[in-house]
Amino acid sequence: MGLINGQTLFTGVGSNLSATYSTLLSTMSKSGKGLTLSDLSGTLTPSTLTALGTNNVFLSYLKNNFSALDVDGDGEITSKDMDTTLDNIQSQGLTYNEIQQLCSNSGNSTLYNTVLEYFNQIDTNGDGKVTSAEITAFNYKCDRFRMEQKYHSYKATSASLFYSDGVENDTSSVLDSMIPDMNAKSNN
Repeated sequence: MGLINGQTLFTGVGSNLSATYSTLLSTMSKSGKGLTLSDLSGTLTPSTLTALGTNNVFLSYLKNNFSALDVDGDGEITSKDMDTTLDNIQSQGLTYNEIQQLCSNSGNSTLYNTVLEYFNQIDTNGDGKVTSAEITAFNYKCDRFRMEQKYHSYKATSASLFYSDGVENDTSSVLDSMIPDMNAKSNN
């Protein structure tokens, strides 16, 4: 497993949701202030589909989670609601299902597949969501484990300055052979 960066995951989700919201707001909103459920359920024009590109997954997310995204309950997802949603995603994290849905088109499949594969180990507080901090902590834990596995066979005696392969030597002569002669430098 390579380096996994939670901030990259969350930044990608946030930018894709914002871009999808902006595209839909400019092309589908009847009021121009926000998106209603009927706006989101309407027929997409070819130009809207082209503008969305691969972000139609985010349209589905907006529809399926409309009531949760409409934070103030006014029947529209406004830019303020989107800002609150994005802040909540950053601070509270993403569920397994949200990662599956929102990251499938992110272009960084290795990152999101790794997070999904190790989701339960990453979610250290057991709240059903992973945060950027939990992903980073998991990454450090994996790095530490790899280093311990790599260097587990090294023993302190093997790296000791006083180790002399069983030959009875004065420890000062072993050190002298390893450290440049300081007296020679000071006499020059």
